[in-house]
Amino acid sequence: MGEQRTRPLIIVTAALCVLVFVATGQTIGFERALNLISGPGVGETWFDHPLYLIAEPAAVLALVFTHAWRSRVLLAIPSILMLVIVLEHAAFYRPHTMLSRADSVQLMLLLSGIMATGGLLLRMRERSRAALAAAAEERARRDERLDMARELHDVVAHHVTGMLVQAQAALVVAAQDKDKACEMLPGIVEGGTDALGAMSAMVRTLRDNAAATATTDLVADLHRLAERSGLPVCANVELTEDVRPELGRSVLRIVQEALTNARKHAFDATSVEVDVRLSSSAVLVSVVDNGRARPTHSGGFGLVGMRERVHELGGRFFAGATGDGWLVTAELPREVRA
Repeated sequence: MGEQRTRPLIIVTAALCVLVFVATGQTIGFERALNLISGPGVGETWFDHPLYLIAEPAAVLALVFTHAWRSRVLLAIPSILMLVIVLEHAAFYRPHTMLSRADSVQLMLLLSGIMATGGLLLRMRERSRAALAAAAEERARRDERLDMARELHDVVAHHVTGMLVQAQAALVVAAQDKDKACEMLPGIVEGGTDALGAMSAMVRTLRDNAAATATTDLVADLHRLAERSGLPVCANVELTEDVRPELGRSVLRIVQEALTNARKHAFDATSVEVDVRLSSSAVLVSVVDNGRARPTHSGGFGLVGMRERVHELGGRFFAGATGDGWLVTAELPREVRA
């Protein structure tokens, strides 16, 4: 609980403890209240009003519940003890008409225990839910990284296979013509550079799953994805040059996930615009709908996965409400990170 929320709670707790003690003193006399001496009342006061007699313990018990639920442990324990002490003090020393002194003390103690237990259970439940949400989010990030590893593995294997073929050919040719063998070295170096660049964006373990895969025609894949989405999609794809296979898969996956989110959460969307184009250094992806805005985290972890994927490729990602709908943008560098 933040300091801004804790400070008012401390003030309210202290004020309520003082109020309960003052009410006891006004009822039986402050000398008796301070010296823990029971006795008859000193006269009728407004603290004897039935509404006050109900509101006072209700307020104390509510604060006991709140401290057990929200306050830090080092604050909750002394605060609850103070509240219970003044409540038990009032229950024991004030005269009672409906309950005996022993019954009043036991009732207040029982209710205090119930409220403290209820607050503690609610605290534990919230912590458990927060831990589960954090674990689920971390699994989403890990799954996205593993998806990328599986996708990039094919590219790296292709480069390494090409390097081996060229190296073996160079060994054969070197026996007859060393100059020709040397001409093959730049190709091997280029293949190694590409493989190392792709490897830098990988995680080390792979998993088999049905992820979106790009064919050699990314433009066709994107248009096909828009047509099959079941949404009123207007797709504008301007890819004048080929992109790396792993980058194409990531573009397709981001658009797919953004359209899935729109289908799930933009209930009243009448238009979804998909824009994919090339800049001098990056592939720019934008998916925007005019459906009603919804929170960033709305039950799933698609945005977490997209953000993780873009981060692993060294790009930039944004998702959020625009006032008229929801926008997802990604900027993916065309060259792999070294």
